[in-house]
Amino acid sequence: MNKEHRGQAEPHLRPGEELIAACECELAPGVPDQPLSMIRPPQESDLERRIRSRLPGAVQRFLQPSPPKPPARLDRVADTLEGAERAVDNGLSRAAHGKGLHGGWESQAGQFLATHYTAAHTPASRLLVAFTDRRVLVLADRAKLWQLKQSYEPQWEAPRTALAGIHANPKGVLQRGRFELVFADGSWIALVALVPAHADGFAARAGQ
Repeated sequence: MNKEHRGQAEPHLRPGEELIAACECELAPGVPDQPLSMIRPPQESDLERRIRSRLPGAVQRFLQPSPPKPPARLDRVADTLEGAERAVDNGLSRAAHGKGLHGGWESQAGQFLATHYTAAHTPASRLLVAFTDRRVLVLADRAKLWQLKQSYEPQWEAPRTALAGIHANPKGVLQRGRFELVFADGSWIALVALVPAHADGFAARAGQ
C-alpha cells in the first residue's frame, strides 16, 4: 500500500479505525454487464433543478416529464434482443477471460456488483478497495472531467466478517493482477489491480 492509496482511504475511516491494506482496481474481464433492469434514466443535475425552479409555474408544468407509458410490443422485443445480445457478450467474455462472478444477483457478490452499477448514473471505471480492522470499504472514483487526480467517494462497505478471504492471481486465469473477493456465502467477484504487482501484497496484508 503506497502513500497515495493510504491518503485516499484514510479520510473515510471512522475514529480509531486502522487501515490495513488498500488497492486501486477495476472490474475484471468476465464480470457480467449491467442488466437492462438496472439501467437508470439520466438524472436531472442540481444546476438544471435550480434553473427550472426559477421558471414560471406554467413553464415548469410544460417541462415536467410525462409519466412513463407501458412499453410497446416493439420496445419489449428490442429489450429482449438487447438482453440476449448482452448474454452472448457475457458468455464470450467468460470464455476468453474466465468467470468473473460466482453467485447470482441475490448473493453477496451479486449485491456488491449491483451496488456498483446503481450507485451512480455512470458506473465508476476505477475503484479503491480498502481493508481496515473493522470493515471492507469500496471507494469509487467520481472525479470530474476537469479534475487531474482521482476523487474517491464511498460506494459500498461491509463488516470484515462478510468476506471469507481474497484469492490473488488464481491459477488457470491469464489476467495479471487479478484477485477475487470471496464472500461468506461462497460467492465471489473478480477485480484486477491497476498495478498488477500490487495484487499479491494486497491479498496478503488484507488476510492478516
